[in-house]
Amino acid sequence: MENVDRISGLHDSILIHILSFLSAKQVIRTSILSTRWRYLFALLPNLHFDFEGDLWRRGYTSYRHIGIYSYGCLVDKMLITHNMTNIDKLRLKCRTMIDPDRFHAWISAAVHRGVKHLDLNISPGKFTTRPAVLFTCRTLVTLKLCMEFYFVLDVPKGAHFPNLKTIYLEEVNFSNDDSVKSLLSGCTSLEDLVIEKFLMSNISNFNISHHLLKRLTLLYTYQSDYGWITIDAPNLVYLEYDDELVAGYSLQNLQSLVKADIDISNSLEVDGSTFFRGICNVRSLILSDTSLELLLSCEPLPVFANLVKLKIHCSNDLRPYYDQWEKGLETLLSSLPELEKLEFSQEALISLPEKVPSCLLSKLKSIKISGFTDERDCIGKAKYFLKNGRALEKLTIRTALRYSEERKSKISKVLSASPWESKHLCIFIF
Repeated sequence: MENVDRISGLHDSILIHILSFLSAKQVIRTSILSTRWRYLFALLPNLHFDFEGDLWRRGYTSYRHIGIYSYGCLVDKMLITHNMTNIDKLRLKCRTMIDPDRFHAWISAAVHRGVKHLDLNISPGKFTTRPAVLFTCRTLVTLKLCMEFYFVLDVPKGAHFPNLKTIYLEEVNFSNDDSVKSLLSGCTSLEDLVIEKFLMSNISNFNISHHLLKRLTLLYTYQSDYGWITIDAPNLVYLEYDDELVAGYSLQNLQSLVKADIDISNSLEVDGSTFFRGICNVRSLILSDTSLELLLSCEPLPVFANLVKLKIHCSNDLRPYYDQWEKGLETLLSSLPELEKLEFSQEALISLPEKVPSCLLSKLKSIKISGFTDERDCIGKAKYFLKNGRALEKLTIRTALRYSEERKSKISKVLSASPWESKHLCIFIF
C-alpha cells in the first residue's frame, strides 16, 4: 500500500476543495503531477488573482515585465483557455501595467462563464476602454469595485442586473444624476449598498431610491457645498452614515429602519434637523460625539419614540472640549421615552437632568458608563441613575485607563452604599 496514490483517487469535488486553498500559481503547478490532475484547475469555481501580492511573493519586487507577462498568461489559462465550468467568485487585484484589452477579455470571460461574485481592485486605466461588458452580466449577485483616483462610472440606460443583491463601490464616481438612477433601477433585487470615498462633484442630487434596499452605508463622501442626498427606501433596516453634512436632505419612507450608526461633522454649519427627523423611527442608534452635539442643536429636538438602545461614542480628541458644551446627553434623554439600554462616556453627560426622564423611571434596564473616575462629579452621575432607575437591572462601570484595583474597589464601595430604587440591580466595575 506504500506506493498507492490515495489523494489522486479522491472524488473531483474533494480535490477541487483542496485546490481552493492554494494560490493561482500553485494550482497551475498541480497540472503536471499526472493526467488525473492535468485539467482539475479548470474546474475551480472560485478564482483569486493578486498581481502585486503574488509577484512580490515570487520575488519580483519591482514587478519586472517578465513577471507581469508570465502572471498574465496564467490568468489567461485559468480564465479563457480552459473555460469548462461556471465561475462562482472572481477576485482580481491588478494595479500594474496590463493592457486594457487583455483585462477586458478577462472580464468578458468571467461574464460568459456566469460569474456570481465579482471583486475588482484595479486602476481606472484598465476599465476605460469597454466597461459596458459588466452591464451585460445578469448572473451577478455581488459586485465590488475598488478603484483609484475616483474613476467615473457612466451607467447606460437599460442596464439590468436581475440577481444583484450587494454593491460595494470605493473611489467610484458617477457621471451624472441619471447614471445613479440607471444603476439602482437596473438592480431589481438590490439589498445592500456600500459607497465609500465618493465625490459628488458631478451630482446635484444623490438619489438613493429603492423599494427592496435593506442596508445602506455611506462613508467619507466628498460633497460640493450645494449637494443634496435623497434616501427613499421603505425596507431599509440599517443605515451607516459617516461623513460631513451636505446642503440638504430628503429622507423618506424609512419607517422600517431598525439600526443607525451616525458619525457626522458639520463644517458647513448646516442645520441637521431634517436628517435626524428622517431617522427618528429607529430602534437602535449609535452616535458619535459630534453627531450628538449636532442633534442637540436641532430645534425642536426630535423625539425618538421607538428607540430602545442608544450608544454614544466619544472621541479622545474631543474630550478636552466637552466642558464648552452648553448641553449634553441629559437633554436628549427626555426625547427617548422607550429607552431600555444606554451606553455612553461619562463626559457626554454635562449635567444632571432637572426633571427625571420618563425612560429612567420605567424603562431603562441597562446602563454602561465608560471613562469613569473617582471624582465627586462622576460619582454623582452614577448615584443619580441608581436613585432614579426604578427598572434598572444592570449598571456597568468601565473606569479610566490605568485605574488600580484599589481605586476600583473604593468606587464599588461608594456606589454599593448609595440608595437605589431597583430591586433587581447588579453593579459591575471594570
